[in-house]
Amino acid sequence: MVSLGAAAAPVSDKALVWENRTRSTSASLMARNFGNEVGASRLKGLGGELLKQVAYDGADFSQTVQQAPGGTQANTYDMLVSPSQVSQHGMGDNQISLSITTRSGAKVELKLDAGDNSIAVEAHVDGKLTDTERKALGELSDAFQKSIDGLSQDPPHIDIAGLTQFDSSALASVDLKGQVKINGSDTQQLDFHADSTQRTLSFNGPAGNASIGVDLSKPASWGSKEQQATALKNYLQQVDQAGVRGQGNGDMITMFKDAFTGMNSDYGTPPPVSPQSIFLTDQDHALTTGLADFTASFAQTEVSSNPMRPTEKDSFAYDLSQKTSISGTSQLDRGVSQKQESHLKARYHEPVKAGALLRLDMSPNSQNYKYNIIDDSASSTTSISYEKGVLAKASLETQAHQSIRTLKYMLGKLKDDQTTPTGKAMSRDLVPTLEPERYGLDPLTDDQRTQMLATLNKQIFLQSNPSAIPDERH
Repeated sequence: MVSLGAAAAPVSDKALVWENRTRSTSASLMARNFGNEVGASRLKGLGGELLKQVAYDGADFSQTVQQAPGGTQANTYDMLVSPSQVSQHGMGDNQISLSITTRSGAKVELKLDAGDNSIAVEAHVDGKLTDTERKALGELSDAFQKSIDGLSQDPPHIDIAGLTQFDSSALASVDLKGQVKINGSDTQQLDFHADSTQRTLSFNGPAGNASIGVDLSKPASWGSKEQQATALKNYLQQVDQAGVRGQGNGDMITMFKDAFTGMNSDYGTPPPVSPQSIFLTDQDHALTTGLADFTASFAQTEVSSNPMRPTEKDSFAYDLSQKTSISGTSQLDRGVSQKQESHLKARYHEPVKAGALLRLDMSPNSQNYKYNIIDDSASSTTSISYEKGVLAKASLETQAHQSIRTLKYMLGKLKDDQTTPTGKAMSRDLVPTLEPERYGLDPLTDDQRTQMLATLNKQIFLQSNPSAIPDERH
């Protein structure tokens, strides 16, 4: 630490008032950002640097900067340091807080905020940090800053993947909360938590709100990195398909996909498995996605786009989930089941003729349109069980139901109201596929079995479109 003094003032053309006389690289960044940035951008680089500072010396730090009152001379030392005039902690429109609990029980809390007239940062360490914990904190600095930078963008970008990758041998939990102003008036909020058993994320703003929860308590169900990547890609495709069908808001869909990817792209190293634990074989893994269980949902902000009928809102809500159950008394007597589900509810206006412009106002001539109401659901359930080491049952059940109700208006008068439901369900016994020798066929070679399991794994995923579900096979 060095004395702040008048030497700090030249960073800005105008005199700055500081909370105290101590400074660090974080304080230098505050001075530079105050003079060169506005709004949430004043937090540029500041979160990462503050976390590095805590990791380096483990000491508390507090500093605030704001512009000095008019007429103040930049070289008037008494005005440059004035704690009584600087009480800006928590006053800015843009606020970020990071709370980290270490394995030894120490707690690190960082708070940053920026507004039109000030920037404030605060770091507090409750407990003594070990060298290992300091190193783990420093390794999170870039991830912390990326999360701040993403939230500060317009439109916002959810970038929390790095915060999930903390050293779990040194750190017990990570919590991030943030709220920033975008578009000059709207507020984007984010709340993130991660520990060894779960991850949760919620965010809301002008585009809509979302919530994601990931259950890390059943690592036995996790597949290989390659399998997880395939499953993640499949789930994201389901989101894209729902977005197209329900005409969802592109910014909101992108934020949700980024968040979902960040929450599920890497679960870290699974804990050691005890000899008594039930583990999944390659055959079991083929009937599961390989991802950790989760619940995820998002809904865009409703819009009344037709002033003549304000109750006809444009909306989009989608939820997605996966639940796995591992049961049994031993490896020889075990059962594995998994259910994937999705649900889409959307409403939107569109022109009567494709390609035409839709300009709804209070005039009857503008009231030529279709109002669509969508209600879709899909599920996929797999199950496999063994008795005394012998395959007892194996099945796959897939179903998808789509419904679209279309109200057609001409010159503001309802001319047609049609509901079109479609659906399909398939139930398949997988024992003949897994063990054809039971039915008088040649047993599979090792290469054939590997290929069969890979093909089967591709067939277990959700299919939201009924036409994509194959006919039943037994």
